[in-house]
Amino acid sequence: MSATPLLVRADASSGIGTGHVMRCLALAQAWRRTGGQVHFLHAAVTPALDERIRSEGFETGAITLAAGSVEDARTTVARARALGCSWIVADGYAFGAVWQREIKAAGLRLLLLDDYGHAEHYHADVVLNQNASADATLYARRDPATRLLLGPRYALLREEFVARAAAPDAGGARGAPVRVLVTLGGSDPENVTGLVIAALGRLSGIEATVVVGGSNPNLAAVQAAVAAAPVPVRLVVNSHHMPELMAGADVAISAAGSTVWELAFMGLPAALIVTADNQAAIADAVARAGAGLHLGRHTALSAVGLAQVLGPWLDGTAARIEMSGRARQLVDGRGARRVCAALAPGLAITLLTDAESWINPHLAGLKTGFEQAGHRVRWIHDPLQIEEGDVAFFLSLGRIVPEALLRRHAHNLVVHESALPRGRGWSPLTWQILEGQNEIPVSLIEAAAGVDTGDIHARETLRFSGHECVAELRAAQAAATCSLCRGFIADYPFNAASSRPQTGTPGHYPRRRPADSRLDPDKTLRDQFNLLRVCDPERYPAFMEIDGRRYEVRVTPVSPSPL
Repeated sequence: MSATPLLVRADASSGIGTGHVMRCLALAQAWRRTGGQVHFLHAAVTPALDERIRSEGFETGAITLAAGSVEDARTTVARARALGCSWIVADGYAFGAVWQREIKAAGLRLLLLDDYGHAEHYHADVVLNQNASADATLYARRDPATRLLLGPRYALLREEFVARAAAPDAGGARGAPVRVLVTLGGSDPENVTGLVIAALGRLSGIEATVVVGGSNPNLAAVQAAVAAAPVPVRLVVNSHHMPELMAGADVAISAAGSTVWELAFMGLPAALIVTADNQAAIADAVARAGAGLHLGRHTALSAVGLAQVLGPWLDGTAARIEMSGRARQLVDGRGARRVCAALAPGLAITLLTDAESWINPHLAGLKTGFEQAGHRVRWIHDPLQIEEGDVAFFLSLGRIVPEALLRRHAHNLVVHESALPRGRGWSPLTWQILEGQNEIPVSLIEAAAGVDTGDIHARETLRFSGHECVAELRAAQAAATCSLCRGFIADYPFNAASSRPQTGTPGHYPRRRPADSRLDPDKTLRDQFNLLRVCDPERYPAFMEIDGRRYEVRVTPVSPSPL
């Protein structure tokens, strides 16, 4: 368990917005689950948001200095030292190179949250950009030791989202009004909310829920627009129940900020409005992925133009359902766990194998190596014993693990001996040996609802000479399995976003049965040597039948006698 406190340095106001602090709140919740404490430090924060943080059980503190100044950095360092923090988490565009350098010069470690490469140079230990538009070229000017966490795999979602398993139905009930959720940020100083309400008033067959933050400076104008709207509109101020509101909607109209990833996780199709410069790349990337509709910058929009675009989109049920599915593929809800893994000294790893599996004797060294590296390892044989952790390896496991149990780890990994998607199914190594293959790929994949369909993280190749028997084949298989597992852990969580989906035409191998070990007595041993050498001599020995009598045949490799 982690005992190191974190200090979060982030601000919120009607001009800055609340997104920086809210996503740090998500990280704080995840860090607390590892056993650590979190303290927030603000130069500016709205009273409602400060109360929200305190209500979550986190301590807050205030400083009266220019955000991002040298004095700000030195005060942050002093507070971190007083609290015993070794890591500082900073989220905001004021924290540039000078501020970062001060933190690092004090011997503290720094996680910097960023959206578009705002600093002229990066001195942080870790830079997190959770957006689909994130790219390493944004951080070319960084210290050699700075590591990057890039993409929605690291999206920071608060506990209330992650805990909600059910996603909305993007189609809605046939004949019912389309339920529209409008959320333009915690502050919305330009009152884009009022523009959207005016556009929705020009449509029919809809009902809307409009959410605004408690710090919205245009609250009175929004209230007036809601009261005057010709369509049913409900106003919610400073909601603490956004997952429920999203689950009760068919579509959303949203600013293209951090809320985008909450909507994606919930599978809620979203029309995105760019309300700040740093949101443009996010809206572009989401639209390219087919996971949202890019409406453009708010300054270029009118109520009439918005209505003309929104009308056909709201009517296109099939298109919205497809968009919902693509959105879910972007965010899996485990981003905060992965970010915590970048800060914590060790991972919680689970090894799950069948109690009588052939691979068990080969895994003792893997477990010991993980423990010597500072990780906590549980080796179990029953999926019902799975506890919360970071990474679970399901190795030579003959059972399917329910989805509810998969959610207890940020990653659930399987090793499969084939060039997926070809060779899905059972005993792929054996089947390929029987096909005469001597070079066999071994894939490390994410466990998924469809068997052997998950994304590929890494791949190695087994190379055989054609004479190896089952014990030698399994030894090589186990060595490749352990190598892939070690490699994943060695660079985790920085490699979590580098997986790739399976591409190509799938192929499937059937489960092997005892009858598959049958030899033909009328064929030569050479013709059937591959079958002889892959048969398990104890559980499924090769056999043949002659005149109604069964004979078991075992082949054992021996070293040649010296001449």
